[in-house]
Amino acid sequence: MTFSLTWLPDVLEKSGLKVAETPDWRTRGRGEMGRVRGVMLHHTGTVRGGNMPTLDTLIRGRADLAGPLCQLGLGRDGTFYIVAAGRANHAGPGSWEGITAGNSSFIGIEAENGGRLEDDWPDVQMDAYQRGTAAILRHIGAGATMCCAHREWAPGRKPDPRFDMASFRSAVADLLVGKSPPPPIQPADEQDRPTVRRGMRSDAVKQLQQLLGLEVDGIFGAATEAKVRAWQRLRGLVPDGIIGPRSWEMLDAEPKGVEAIVGAAVQGGADGTTDLSVIDRIDLKILSIAFPENTPPELARWIEPMKLACRRYGIDTEREVCSFLANIAVESAGLTRLTEGLNYGIDGLLKTFGRHRISEADARRLGRKPGEPSLSLKRQEELANLLYGGEWGRVNLGNTEPGDGWRFRGYGPKQITGRGNCTKFGQAVNLPVDQVPDFLRTREGGCMGAGWFWKSHNLDKFAATPGLKDDRRAINGGELGLEVVQRRFDKLIAEIGQ
Repeated sequence: MTFSLTWLPDVLEKSGLKVAETPDWRTRGRGEMGRVRGVMLHHTGTVRGGNMPTLDTLIRGRADLAGPLCQLGLGRDGTFYIVAAGRANHAGPGSWEGITAGNSSFIGIEAENGGRLEDDWPDVQMDAYQRGTAAILRHIGAGATMCCAHREWAPGRKPDPRFDMASFRSAVADLLVGKSPPPPIQPADEQDRPTVRRGMRSDAVKQLQQLLGLEVDGIFGAATEAKVRAWQRLRGLVPDGIIGPRSWEMLDAEPKGVEAIVGAAVQGGADGTTDLSVIDRIDLKILSIAFPENTPPELARWIEPMKLACRRYGIDTEREVCSFLANIAVESAGLTRLTEGLNYGIDGLLKTFGRHRISEADARRLGRKPGEPSLSLKRQEELANLLYGGEWGRVNLGNTEPGDGWRFRGYGPKQITGRGNCTKFGQAVNLPVDQVPDFLRTREGGCMGAGWFWKSHNLDKFAATPGLKDDRRAINGGELGLEVVQRRFDKLIAEIGQ
């Protein structure tokens, strides 16, 4: 069901803030909210870099607490990520201004910050934090006193966030009465092209629509915004749906606009052509055969990203398409797992990784014990750094820094693993390596990552040989899951070849 906080993006955007909507946020929640009384402020406590590395956790939750963990995530660059429109598990026991039902009365904002005294808050992030809080309070008709820190809600139990709340509320109060200058969004680029966003009508919007290959009406509506966000994801930009100086600059670098990307994607075959008739057969029925673990409404959202990846990377014969889909289905549990979990039992660790990667003693120490429901994230992190770190991780995965094993564990439908692979893929899509994991967990980024891996590892040559063993070894490093891949491949070939 669709929950009630669907007004969040409009309210934030009207205050000049950058907004990125996560998939399915309108139907995400622990239940419906009660009367919204205020805003509760949090920090994520994440010390690793990146703009919003905790986004997946905020959506899905932790081993000890089910998601969503907030309604809004706030990246270090000031972008608000819409996580949920329903109730979230963010408050816990506490009270503020006589209110004791935190989860059903307060909108939770989780801002990306390490939470240590030495961790700075970027000016753009703090400005967005204050403006976003004021925008929500204005919408619900509340004053600045109705924003509280988690540590004020639960003193002695929670430390976040560490900044001074008296100063924060003072800034929010000024915003509520219009005392603050306009948002720090650059109004135009060097060619005097204005920053454009949803709701605007102008010649600049017409110019943008021409570049995007859309119907040109000069109205920045939902279709224009959707195309902008898709293009931004492909180019490694924050998918906020706003065309500012950086986006104009990157559009200039593509003389034919977005259509040039699609055009280049179509030229990916070995002979310079792509059999679009095969790619165009990728529909809901095909994806339902490949990914039976998933639901039709969710699979419908993967059709276009999957087609675009196949066009871009020349995955264009029946044999290639069916092997590509069948293999990533096994890697991602039918597109239901876009972040690698390491919730292994003792025997599973030894069978999957072997004693050359993990000793029996470490497997018994870190693996899931009989009767234990799941591993804590702390133990999973220790496992990842053990299995994907050290000399083996450096040589095979390019993991050169402490914590890289966990930071660059498998992501996306292909479960791309390691700093080395993430760096190379980032270079291919013009994205810093620390932003690659988040991009791979989107539909567009995940499909692009899988297609990039296929092309960069020359899987076309394996797809040209009989049998699937070569394909599987190139993708998985072994033959684990080969029987499942073969069954799905056979069904796909039977359907797509009709």
